[in-house]
Amino acid sequence: MCFKYTDNMEKIGLHARYDYAHTLEYIGGNLWKLVCDPNSSQIYRIIGSYPNDIKAIDPDGGPFLSVGDKINEYTIKSIMPKGILELVKEVKNEES
Repeated sequence: MCFKYTDNMEKIGLHARYDYAHTLEYIGGNLWKLVCDPNSSQIYRIIGSYPNDIKAIDPDGGPFLSVGDKINEYTIKSIMPKGILELVKEVKNEES
């Protein structure tokens, strides 16, 4: 689910257990920040080698987010420390 703000910022809602409303908030370029629901523990597991080879992150209640996963029209290209994800927009090839 994608929400648009009037100041051109975007926010992507993530499905999670326990009615948590985790989001990805656009911070610029291809970068998005994981913002955990304030009612959750607000922590997430890091899978991979911190800080240079993070393969996935898993916030309290989910969802498990890993490199290569698709979110809406984006694919996770990389995950950086502090819950920063690089998302790339999928390019659809239309054949004539």
